This record gives sequence, C-alpha cells and structure tokens, in this order.
Amino acid sequence: MRDRRQVLFMLVVAYGGFYTCRANVDAALPLLAMSFGFTKTELGLLSSIPIACYAVGKLVTGALGDVIGGRRLIVIAAFGSVLATLAFGASSALGAFIVFASMNRIFQSGGWSGAVDVVAHHFDRPHHGRVMGVLSTSYELGNVVAILLCSAITATLPGFRPLFVINPILLAGIGLLAGRILSDPPRRPTPRGLAVAPVGARADPFSTDATSVVTHDTSIAIDDSSMGAVLRVLATQPAFWIVVLLSALLTFLRIGFLTWTPTYLYEVSRAAGHAAVSGSIAKSAIFPAAGVVSAMSVGAISDRFGPGRRAPVMAVSLAVVVVVVLTLAHGGVRSPIAAAVLIGAAGLFLLGPYSLLAGAIALDVSGKRGAATASGVIDSAGYLGATASGVVLGAVAEARGWSGAFDVVAGAALAAALAAGAWALAVVRSPKRAATHPS
Repeated sequence: MRDRRQVLFMLVVAYGGFYTCRANVDAALPLLAMSFGFTKTELGLLSSIPIACYAVGKLVTGALGDVIGGRRLIVIAAFGSVLATLAFGASSALGAFIVFASMNRIFQSGGWSGAVDVVAHHFDRPHHGRVMGVLSTSYELGNVVAILLCSAITATLPGFRPLFVINPILLAGIGLLAGRILSDPPRRPTPRGLAVAPVGARADPFSTDATSVVTHDTSIAIDDSSMGAVLRVLATQPAFWIVVLLSALLTFLRIGFLTWTPTYLYEVSRAAGHAAVSGSIAKSAIFPAAGVVSAMSVGAISDRFGPGRRAPVMAVSLAVVVVVVLTLAHGGVRSPIAAAVLIGAAGLFLLGPYSLLAGAIALDVSGKRGAATASGVIDSAGYLGATASGVVLGAVAEARGWSGAFDVVAGAALAAALAAGAWALAVVRSPKRAATHPS
C-alpha cells in the first residue's frame, strides 16, 4: 500500500483537477452572453440542466465506485470529462452547449465518489473529519486555481473557446498521473458486522500499517455493499434524512455562488466603470479560496465533537451566512472590492459545513462498506436541490435584480441554519441516541 500522505495528496490534486473542466463553464457565462446574446434565464438553463444530470450521475457512479474501486472511477471520470469539454468548446448553439455540459457533468459525477472510496479503504475512522477536511480543500483549491487560470486565459486569448482547449489538456495529464499513483486495495469479504474498537481508540491516519485502522463505536453494520442494502440501512437513521435536506440546501447555495459570482461581479464592476471580464473572473476566486480555510478548520473542529455531533458547528456557521447574504442584498454594495469581500465571507462560513456533508458525515454513516454509495446519495440529493440555482436565480436576477436573487439565497441559508440548529438541539437533549444514530 502506498504511503497515505502520497495517496491523500494525489486525491487532492486529482479531484481539484476536475474543476479545470467545470469552473471554465461558469467563467465563460459573461463571454457566452456577449458572443451569442444569451439571457440570464438561458444561461441558467446551461447551469441547471447539467447539474440535474450530475445529480443523477452521482447515484450511479456512487454505487459503481463500490464495485470497480475508486481509482478506476476517477480515471474514467477524468477522461470522459476531457472529451465532453473539447466538444463543448467546438459548439456554437445553446442546445449543443447544454448537451456537452451535461455529458461532462455525468462523467465528473464519479470523481468525488471515487475519492471517498479511496479514503474509506486507506484511512481510519476516528480521523475521517481531518482527512476529509484536507480532501475537501481539493474542490476549493481546484476552483481557485481553475478560476485564476480562466482569468489568465481570458486576459490573453480572445473569446471563450480557449478555455475549452487548454483546460481539458491539463485534466488529461492529471488523470494519467492519478491512474499511475493511486491504487485500489483488494476487495475482500467483510465479516458480518463491523469490528468496533474501544471508545477513545486512536490511530495515525497516515500510518501504512493496516492493523492501525480502527473504527469509532458509533459505526453501523453494513453487511452487503450493494446499493439497495446500503440504502436500507441508511434509511433507518433520522439523521441521514436531515443530512439529505441540508445537502440540498447547501449545494443550492454553493452552486448559486459559483455559477453567478463571475457575472454578478462583472456587472458591479461595469457599473463602477471597470469592464474587464478577466478581472471579475479573478475576483470570483475569493469564494472558493475562503472555502479552503473553512473546510480544513471545520473538519478539525467537528472531530473534537465526534461522529454524530457535528451539527452545532454547522448551525453557528450557517447563521453567519444569513447575515452576510442579507448585507449583499440590502447593504447598497456598489464597490467591486466590497462585493468580493462579502462573497468571500459567505464562502468562509458556508463551505465548511458543506464540506462535512458528503465527506466526514457520509463516512460517519457508512463506514468502509458503502462509503461511495452513501456519499453519492448525499451528493445527489444536494445537486438535485442545486438544479434550481441556475434557472431560479438567473430568472429572479433578471426580473428583480441581484438584491432579489440574494433574498432567495438568504432564505435558503436561513432554512439550512434552522435545520442544523434543530439537529444540534436534538443531539444535546439526547446524546445517547445521537451516539447510536450517527450523523
């Protein structure tokens, strides 16, 4: 087995690399509007339909990862995404853009489930919050790097097409590297029920000694890794359904920011007398950049509470998001810098709780067997909720301006904060039940 630090580093690079062929679509929205005259509602369709395909793909690829292994799934996802992205760049009609963006998302849906499967088979349970916190920086770091790359390409080369040539070439190289470095452990039958270590057991999460892997006493027994068997076990846990709800709300918020921030900042900058698209794209990187700090800190903090008790951290953080978004909606923000700072603050307090859902919390629920399926189901629920972020926010922004769109975002953030708060109170009032029904 390869050194676990090397495995985790490669997972961060591999999953971050997917964003070179994802962030380019969001970055291209202002350019597509200028080139083809697309309205915000039409651009919303270009966001929402592929996200719906992504959500469905999560269900399929989550189960597939438990069968073929995470490494193979990551490689398939990377090269499928490369081909779809090249086809997008060669297109010139809205329908074609939607089709190839949807194909891209279907392939990319296997990336995270594959990564979670690799983590489940290489790292011990008591440190899943820490490990998944590090891995969760991949999609924020990947976003930051991809957005800055898109900004540099846009500032240097004309039009949107270079974004869909240079970026997939980079992802192809990363896919080759991941296939070479990552490995899939042997798929051995698991004894009936998971072995449980004494309360308080600890192990080095980066140890290469397989005997160091231990589990937390809140683990559940999954005796069959088929999707149906895993879902039957998960469905008995009330906390799982809260996680599904939170995933839908928080993914709606995250995708809403990622999709519309470049366009919003471009319009704010243009109103302030600055018309460079590349500068607005670069400023939008502050949202995922803040998420890098948030994912690592919230993962480590929630480990102190332990599996089943991560909800209080989420509730407090999401309450701050509500305040920040209402400031964007009604604070009279006209400066591009002020707008970017507020968006960064939203990312700081939103993306940490988001990173827990399909990461540490999915592993809390499932253990080793069915980890990819659990993550896929939670992520799929999230992206089903996020399908509204493109069309709804685009239509509201077109009809009522950005303040109206931010009001919708604030409402979703408030609903998520209340759900997390109710979950946190349930944990405080019934700690024994929370320990036997992990988050």
